[in-house]
Parts: sequence; C-alpha cells; structure tokens
Amino acid sequence: MVDRSAFWFAASVAVSALTTIASVLPVFAATHEQIVAKCRETARPAVVACVRSKGGGSEAIIEACRQSVGKPIVYACVLREEQKQAGGVAAPPAPKSESTPAASDAAPVQATFVAPPRTIADITAILDSEKPNEAKIAERKANADETPPANASPAKLAQFYYDRGAARALLARNKDALADGLQALAAGKGAIDFTQISRIRQFVALQYRAIGDPKQAITVFDSIVRDGNQPGVRGTMINALYNIAATLVAMGDVTQASTYAGRVGALVQETRGSPNPNWRAAYAVYGHSWEADNDTVRAV
Repeated sequence: MVDRSAFWFAASVAVSALTTIASVLPVFAATHEQIVAKCRETARPAVVACVRSKGGGSEAIIEACRQSVGKPIVYACVLREEQKQAGGVAAPPAPKSESTPAASDAAPVQATFVAPPRTIADITAILDSEKPNEAKIAERKANADETPPANASPAKLAQFYYDRGAARALLARNKDALADGLQALAAGKGAIDFTQISRIRQFVALQYRAIGDPKQAITVFDSIVRDGNQPGVRGTMINALYNIAATLVAMGDVTQASTYAGRVGALVQETRGSPNPNWRAAYAVYGHSWEADNDTVRAV
C-alpha cells in the first residue's frame, strides 16, 4: 500500500528543490524567432475567431484574417517582449581615442590666476591665419545657384533640390534652403524611399529652426517620428525625438522636453539590447550615433 503522506512530502521536496535550482540558474534570453513563435500562438485564437465570423476556412479568408487581425497582435506582442528583454542591457563603453593622453600625462591644473594678455595680438594672429577661402566660397555659391536639370526623373530632381538646399544652408541662405527642401519633398513624393524622405524632412525642420520658427520645426520632426514608428525604420525616430527635445528646451518648455528625452532613452535602450536581427544590424552601423543622441539629450 502506498504511503500517500510520504509521497506528497517527497513531491513537495522535489518541487522545492527545482524552484531553488531555477532561482540560481541564469535566465536565458529568447531569440527573435522564439518570441515571434510565441506571439503567433498568442494571436491564434483571435485569427480563428475571425475566420469563423467570416463563415469559412478557405485559404483566402485565413490569410485575410492573419493580415487584418493576427499581424497587429503579433507585432505588438513581439515589440513588447523584445523591449522587455532589452531592458537590462547596459550601454557600451564610449570609444577611446588613441591620441587621448593618459591621466598621468595630463598637464597639471593651474592653481593660481594668470592675467590675460593686455592686447588682442594673439587673437588677431589666429584670425589673420584663417582667411576666407575665396575658391571654396565661389564653389559653394555656384552650387547654390545651379538651375534644376531638364527632364530629370522625380528621384534625381529631389536629390538636386536637397543638394542645392544644403549648399544654400552653408551660405546662411536658410530661407532659400528651406524652399529647396520643400521642393525636394514635393518632387520626390512617391519616387524616393522612406530613408531619403526622413533625411529631407530633417533638413527642412532644421531650416525652420534656423529661421526662427521652432514650432514648425517640431511639427516636421514629429512627422518623422509618426511615420517612423513602423517595422524596419524605427531608428529614424531617435534623432527626430532628440531634436524635438532640444528645440523645446530652447523654447523654455523643459517639462515636455524631458518627456521626449525619456522616449529617446527608451528607444535607444531597445536598439541596444533587442534580439531583433534588424535592430542588431542597424545598431552595428548607427549605434554610436544613437548613443550620442541619448547622452546629448540627457545633457541638454
């Protein structure tokens, strides 16, 4: 005859032992593929309900329900789970320049006050050695006054206006540069990829800020954030969020700027530790820039 009390005691000891072991074992991170598989299972009941509501199980109905019902659930689930997993990953150390002197080689700090020179000879010497480069200025003026190419494709015309606008901005012709940026967007509509659109929008926003229209600059940066919140291009949101925060600080709205700075931090945290292969590939290229935006916006 089985002693039930002994059986349950042994079972409880086993469970306790397993719990103890589990508590000291490392938690292994899930891969992107494992997270996607788990989230698809989460979405399955909703997809099945959708198929039943449409009165059939044909391949067309199943695929339609997967796209209209299942896909948004899976995307939101994957995003949430990968953000959780990324939360514990620390920022990488800042790259060190080989030319940076060691602490022991640094010059001693001057403890006493040293009176400045009584003349500006040292300043004028620097200014005299840095005379304007007339050839470079002439080249930029020529680029800024180029005429649009005839019979150019929409994509090439958009690139032309973007390049001419950049030349005009270098000459402080910011209103003309803004006009070119807006023409680049109009010319490239439907003909250039999302990355190029975001790059031109960023240029337009910076020109609005340069001419003293920060509200319109924020509106354009916000369009980058809004349209960038989709799979594959979410990295474009980081610099736009940073610029919104910096512009708000310049306008004196520190509270709202802090909110945007927090969004930069959360997004950079995701890029840093997410198992998503798209993020991993992008972080290898843009990671230092994103980390710089995060550190700079915190400083601002």
